[in-house]
Amino acid sequence: MVASSYGLSMFTQTRYDLHDRKVKTVSKEQELNLKANRKKFDIREEYFRLSAAADEEWEPKRIQRPKGLPEWGVPPTEPPVKSSS
Repeated sequence: MVASSYGLSMFTQTRYDLHDRKVKTVSKEQELNLKANRKKFDIREEYFRLSAAADEEWEPKRIQRPKGLPEWGVPPTEPPVKSSS
């Protein structure tokens, strides 16, 4: 029973090792093609691209003010009324 468990674990490990090797293997042509297709990164270009995209999708949205707070943020002249429950 113990020997069969050990034997199966060895076969399973071999299976995973072969699969891992197959996935990690990249041919030289593929590696060179990946490097050749890369676009040169410029931080200023990305900044302007992202800032332009943010301006197009932005919309100001008003939120409802809490009761007792005036619209323009002026402090109330009277203290808030406390209701006894």
